[in-house]
Amino acid sequence: MNTTTALLDPTARPSASTPLGNASRLDPLRVLHARQPELATAAWLSLLAMVPCLFAMLVDPRTVNDINVWIKPTKFFASFAAYYATLAWVFGYLPRSARGSVAGRFVVRGALAVGLYEMGWIVLSAANGVPSHFNVSTVGRIAYGLAGIGSIVLMLTILVQGMMIARDRTMPIAPALRWGIVAGAVIAFVATLITAGYMSMNGGHWVGGVPSDAYGLPLFGWSRTGGDLRVAHFFALHAQQALPALGLSAVALGRPNARGTVLLGAFAYTGLIAFTFVQALLGVPFVAR
Repeated sequence: MNTTTALLDPTARPSASTPLGNASRLDPLRVLHARQPELATAAWLSLLAMVPCLFAMLVDPRTVNDINVWIKPTKFFASFAAYYATLAWVFGYLPRSARGSVAGRFVVRGALAVGLYEMGWIVLSAANGVPSHFNVSTVGRIAYGLAGIGSIVLMLTILVQGMMIARDRTMPIAPALRWGIVAGAVIAFVATLITAGYMSMNGGHWVGGVPSDAYGLPLFGWSRTGGDLRVAHFFALHAQQALPALGLSAVALGRPNARGTVLLGAFAYTGLIAFTFVQALLGVPFVAR
C-alpha cells in the first residue's frame, strides 16, 4: 500500500499485515471491529440495547418530565453508540505502541467502565420511573454526582485520544483529517465541560418557558417554549463526530491538505455552540413552536 492510498483511504493502514489490512472495506462492522474490537462491540451493543427500550415505550405508560420514561435511555444508547464507534474508528489510526500504552488503555477501559455505569444508572432510573438527572433524593444525588465525575472521564478519553493523534507522526493520516480529529477532540472536551457544567449548576435544562419536555422538538425533544441548555450540550458533545467528518469530506474532495478549511470549520462550529448556548441563556428556544 503506497502513502497516497493510505492518506486518502480512511480505512487504510500502512501494511496488509495489520488486522485491518484483511478487513473488507464493504463491511463496516468488520472494519470497525478490526480498528478496536472492545469499543466497536460496545457501539453495536448500545445500538441493540435501544430495541428493548423502544419496546418498553409501547407497554410502559409512565412518564418523567411529561414524556415516556424510556425515551431518555433510548437517546443515551444512541449517543453512546456514536461515541464508542468514533473512538474505535480513530483508534485505528494509532500505531501499535500507542494502542498498548497507558493512554491507549485509558481510552478503552475508561470509556467502557464509565459507559457501563452511566447507562446502568439511566436504565435503572427509568425502570423505577424516576428521573436520572437532577434527582433530589439522597440516592439520586449520589448517583448523579458519580455520573458527573464519570462524564468528565468520558470527555477525557476523547481528549487523550485526540492528543495521541496530534503527537503521532508514524501513521500516514491526511493533514485535514488529523486536524479534524484533534479539533473535534479539543472542542468536544472544553465545550461539553462548559455546557454540561452550567446545566448541572442550573438544576435543569430549561431556561424560561414551560418546564416540560412534552411537545418538544421532534426527535431531540428540545423545548420550543423557552431556552434549552441541551441544544448547546448536544452540539458540543458531537464535535467528536462533526469535525472529523469535515476532515474526511476534504479528503474525499481531493483536498487532503486543507487544514485551513478544517480550522475555519472548527471556528464556525465553536460559534454554533456559543450561539445556541447564549440563545438558551436568554430563554429563547432553538426552534419555536
